[in-house]
Amino acid sequence: MEAVQLPDARFVAVRQAATWTSLLVAAQAVDVVTTAVDNARGTVESMAMSAHLLNQGGLALLLGAKMLLTAAAAAALGLAAFRIKQGAPASRITFRFALMAVQAATIGLVWVCLSNLALLSSL
Repeated sequence: MEAVQLPDARFVAVRQAATWTSLLVAAQAVDVVTTAVDNARGTVESMAMSAHLLNQGGLALLLGAKMLLTAAAAAALGLAAFRIKQGAPASRITFRFALMAVQAATIGLVWVCLSNLALLSSL
């Protein structure tokens, strides 16, 4: 009987980083779309920073800011994932912390998107 080979830890980390970063990008985009539709129907943005970005530069600025924040999170996650194989114990801790932060942000954004949809359906 042959032994089952486990995937390389670095490969698993890179795959997790790519998956959760993609989900975060999708959640950010859906949030911007639902915010735009809600604003078109006459609602007011309740988050102060998002409202300020919308007032200063519209949807393009809001989407740009969200994508820059997502890129920063992806960079931290990706760099930590690539360093795991080099045996640095701090990189495993950094990767786990960054992954949990991205997961929490993604789940929170999905909740916000569902809230925006509920608001939209109540109008």
